[in-house]
Amino acid sequence: MIVVRLAQFNIKRIVRHRGLRWVLALLPVTVALARSLFAQNKSLLVATELCPLACALLVAAALYAQWSVDCVSGLSTGLRASPISRRGLALSRVLSGVCILAAQMAVFAAILAIRF
Repeated sequence: MIVVRLAQFNIKRIVRHRGLRWVLALLPVTVALARSLFAQNKSLLVATELCPLACALLVAAALYAQWSVDCVSGLSTGLRASPISRRGLALSRVLSGVCILAAQMAVFAAILAIRF
């Protein structure tokens, strides 16, 4: 249960950051809209196939940046001193990344499902 709460805490921290929130939201939306509007373009087909990978890399980069800021600020040291295992901390980061990626892919699939 603590892992889920930490994952929720990580997601809230990412969502509170305005620039990061917009980048995480706009990448799948722009690729899906471009693919829906220009369905015959071959380069957009490649971009559509690579969008999940790009979203996963973007989420991983955001979580890594968050982890490095936590290390500098001392938050990760405080969490290590708590009774939570290192595996639990890592699992909470992975869980938050999977949740963000699932939300991105849900938006991506919903836009692709709409026919203009």
